Amino acid sequence: MSEGGGGRSAFVVGAGILISRLVGLLRNTAFAYYFGAGAASDAYNAAFKIPNAMRNLLGEGTLSAAFVPVYSRLLERGDEAASRALANAVLGILLVGVSALTLIGIAAAPWLTAALAPGFDAETLALATRLTRVLFPMTGVMVLSGWCLGVQNSHRRFFWSYASAALWSVAQIVLLLVGGPRARDMQQLSLWLAWATLGGACLQVIGQLPEVLRLTGPLRPTLDRAAEGVGQTLRNVVPVVTALGVVQISGFVDLQIASYLPAGAATNITYANTLALLPVSLFGVSVAAASLPEFSRDSGALALDALRERLRGGWQRILFYIVPSAVAFMVVGDYCIGLLYRAGRFGATEQRVVHAVLAGYAVGLVSFGSVKLLGSAYYALQDYRTPLRASLASIAVSAVAAISIAVPLRASPYATAGIALASALGSYVNLAVLASGLRQRLGTLYTPAMWYGTRRIVTASVCAALVGWGARWVHHSVLSAWHVRLVALPVLAAFGVTYLVVAWWMGSAEAARWLRRPVRPSARG
Repeated sequence: MSEGGGGRSAFVVGAGILISRLVGLLRNTAFAYYFGAGAASDAYNAAFKIPNAMRNLLGEGTLSAAFVPVYSRLLERGDEAASRALANAVLGILLVGVSALTLIGIAAAPWLTAALAPGFDAETLALATRLTRVLFPMTGVMVLSGWCLGVQNSHRRFFWSYASAALWSVAQIVLLLVGGPRARDMQQLSLWLAWATLGGACLQVIGQLPEVLRLTGPLRPTLDRAAEGVGQTLRNVVPVVTALGVVQISGFVDLQIASYLPAGAATNITYANTLALLPVSLFGVSVAAASLPEFSRDSGALALDALRERLRGGWQRILFYIVPSAVAFMVVGDYCIGLLYRAGRFGATEQRVVHAVLAGYAVGLVSFGSVKLLGSAYYALQDYRTPLRASLASIAVSAVAAISIAVPLRASPYATAGIALASALGSYVNLAVLASGLRQRLGTLYTPAMWYGTRRIVTASVCAALVGWGARWVHHSVLSAWHVRLVALPVLAAFGVTYLVVAWWMGSAEAARWLRRPVRPSARG
């Protein structure tokens, strides 16, 4: 596939993710309206984090890294029988594994919640335990969704594999809109929402199955470990799960610290993290997901040059979107928060606190997005140890920084921002390790042209920030009586348009496509 083809694939992935993320943001908007930030919302988010971590361990991330490279090579070879046998064997092994894990998780729910949220009071902890038991079966369902996604991506079917996640959010939105006004209290509403969350996961898998069946034929799960590629896939799983497990441990450490902070801390992390991960998912994950099958085909000794060029092109595309997103979250992120959440139980105080948390995450946005792409290159090269070492170094730095920053400030609602900032600092350690290893194997990753492109991105982002500050001044000085939702879109639009215009004026082809203008000759000397 050409570089243009890789860009088109990334666009398709991004479109699918955009749909699912926009619906997800609507889900969060409804959640904020009915729950705000308090004990019940903390219990739900803590309960959701436990099975969601298991899903991340065994689902999309692991299968993309361990299964997709092997399956893609069989497809490239044209061996349909072998690829189908591999897909069915992996499916069968997953079904057995996640069934056992689900039963264990339901039985161990009291100990899991007590270990991961020790700072909750007895009532909140009991609610979190009850919600965990409802939500834990979602682990198995979402792992199957990850298998479906791996099959679709290997066949270069990217859109619906990501867009189908919107069904998961739709089920929750419907429950909140129907059940929110009828629930007697927040505890009952959180329990109803947990059941809707599980039902939405089932809808997501059901929505993916028709396309998967067209690609693989009838599903016949087996436990055939002798099928070609099964052994390699299983060997790949161990280091990938270990590396992802380290990442999940970081999230658990954040939850443990947040449980000792003022009520609502865990919820505020979720609000900010969801928004911070939007550009990472749209641009970092989309480019990485579209690149992995191509990286896997390019990873032979004679194709390392092609892999390096794909890596360079993908990284530059990521930075074009991630850098201004980070700046926007820092400068006008409160308008993003206000536009999405400012209603019902979510007021001005919550807006300010979540903005502080979002700004902390924004510091690490470049690394959060970049490690997805660099990690995909390692997986295509069948190197799973380097991402593991990078993750271990990252969590060590994150944990120490979170304890050092947030704990001394634990009486302040803004202490939660320290947890986000610590995650950002740890992520840059991850990025440094990954980039250093690839530079040794592939040569220089950043060319002079890429350095110029990055300077152009930074310059355009700074100009957009100045315009954003100006729009903020107009709001607070002239239009102070206007609700933030009335002025948020114009403020954010001014930031975005300024960024694109300045980037286009400096010669950006990506900005030219958005503005539908011819590429302006670069002003580089």
